[in-house]
Amino acid sequence: MKSISKLLMLCFLSFGIFSCSDDDDNSNYNNPGNLPNLVEAAETAGLTTLLDAVAAVDGLGETLLSQEEITVFAPTNQAFANALAAYEVETLPELVEAIGGVGNLETVLGFHVVPAVALSANLQAEQSFVTLADQEIIVRKNNGVITIEDALGNEATVANADVLIENGVVHVIDEVLLPILPEAPLPNLVEAAEAADLNVLLQAIGAIDGLDQQLLDAEAITVFAPTDEAFGNLLTALEVADLNELVQTIGLENLETVLGFHVVPAVAFAADLPEGASNFTTLAGQELTVTRTGDAVSVTDTEGSTYNVTIPNVAIENGVVHVIDGVVLPELASNLPNLIEAAQEAGLTTLLAAISAVDGLDQQLLDAEAITVFAPTNNAFENALNAFEVESLDELVAAIGGVDNLATVLGFHVIPAVAFAEDLPEGSTEYNTLAGQDLTVTRTGSTVEVTDTTGATYAVVTANVEIENGVVHVIDEGVLLPALETSESVGMTVENDGASAYFVSDIQGDENVTTLNENNSTWTLTIGTRYVLNVTGASSHPFALRNAAGDLLIAQNGASADFQNDADVDVQIDGNVISFTLTPDLANAVDNYVCTVHGSMSGSITVN
Repeated sequence: MKSISKLLMLCFLSFGIFSCSDDDDNSNYNNPGNLPNLVEAAETAGLTTLLDAVAAVDGLGETLLSQEEITVFAPTNQAFANALAAYEVETLPELVEAIGGVGNLETVLGFHVVPAVALSANLQAEQSFVTLADQEIIVRKNNGVITIEDALGNEATVANADVLIENGVVHVIDEVLLPILPEAPLPNLVEAAEAADLNVLLQAIGAIDGLDQQLLDAEAITVFAPTDEAFGNLLTALEVADLNELVQTIGLENLETVLGFHVVPAVAFAADLPEGASNFTTLAGQELTVTRTGDAVSVTDTEGSTYNVTIPNVAIENGVVHVIDGVVLPELASNLPNLIEAAQEAGLTTLLAAISAVDGLDQQLLDAEAITVFAPTNNAFENALNAFEVESLDELVAAIGGVDNLATVLGFHVIPAVAFAEDLPEGSTEYNTLAGQDLTVTRTGSTVEVTDTTGATYAVVTANVEIENGVVHVIDEGVLLPALETSESVGMTVENDGASAYFVSDIQGDENVTTLNENNSTWTLTIGTRYVLNVTGASSHPFALRNAAGDLLIAQNGASADFQNDADVDVQIDGNVISFTLTPDLANAVDNYVCTVHGSMSGSITVN
């Protein structure tokens, strides 16, 4: 309202009192008396829409009534109806919104008012008048027909001239005159999404710290914005209830990737898109395929799913929004556990210990492109210990012939491909494993069993534990055994006679190593044999092998020794038990056994 009042004052100061006559005696408007005011005249003429428009601008009616002289070009109701149709709206409030708000409505109405009296008889063939909107209209008179040209070059015709009012004159016109209006400020992305009721999209953006501001601050963006229904379809497909569960399923980082995949860092209105399919790099760093076929636009994601633009070209302050009927999905980082994490979560501690015992196996499995793992439980390993009549994993490793054979056993549980239970063919199928040997997998309906090279069969008790590079099926009754490279294994119980001598009280195996129960007897060892010694007094009398010079070759107390870390010798220490394989190199070096604490406890060794 202040703008009209200021302009009235400026116009009167600059023009003085307007006259359409060249006669200075007629410079002042002579009110003949008993005339209606502007509002009364408009009511009489049925200009109800004009009155509603004036009333929408606070104080404008009173300002116009209080002015000394005005000429009003007053649009009919039909003129306003034409304006509604031109702006594709149905009501005056919608028209006000379409032209940019009440401030612009005030400018439009002021553009219909000249701050002086201009009767039709005094008009020249063509005259320019500055209106209260501080913009010019051009008034022409030709053979009694009066037309007015607005700022856009459109013309209105005076339908009823010279309706006198108490402070001037009204000319009724058949169109609404339009001034130059400032462009209405565009909404930002958030405001546009709110107006379009894209509530889930806004919640998703809000879940990523700082993403909203990043998008608002971006220099130029094109946003393919999914509807709430589109998000609902995604939730249904992923079998989650709401956005929170979606985040739990795919993770916040992947949600950010999904949202970034909907944003191209450039402005592309539908008409700007090339005909046909084009790839655009998104904020997610991945390419989105956008296809225009005439006026139709669609988007295709990395999974090949295609969705349509249902509302194109929603201009925002830093770009454009196209509303789409689906959520486009990029390639996502795995939110699945790796094999180690899945085994930890399932409590497969013995399996993890076995994997750790094979140098580099854990990383080999993590780096594999695709694997299916038949993972034994702790109970399965316990059954294996019982079958081999040993008490610990280290003893089991010794019993099966060392770490190399352990690697073979573990590899026999892994197929280098992904096979969920439902993917397996009905019946028995042989699959080559990482051990290079075939494992028989049998599916009977929903039951899956595995059979090893010994004919032992174990059932899968927990199927389809998905991991980032494959799947785990848990087996419970036993450990699968491949064909192993065997070496003879000899078990010996080594006791002590005080601190003066060792003696062997028991031998298990085919070798006649020494005379039983003879102090510091001579031992005869065979190359290639695995020896498992239970040194009953190991805590006080730790066992070792030496060469002729007295250098330690292996030592039960972990002392520095030449073959202690030799992979082929494979020294394993578990409490009182020390096991090792007599390799050719060790056989060439060994001369005697000894207690590392009491040197008198010693005997000679010969080699076969």
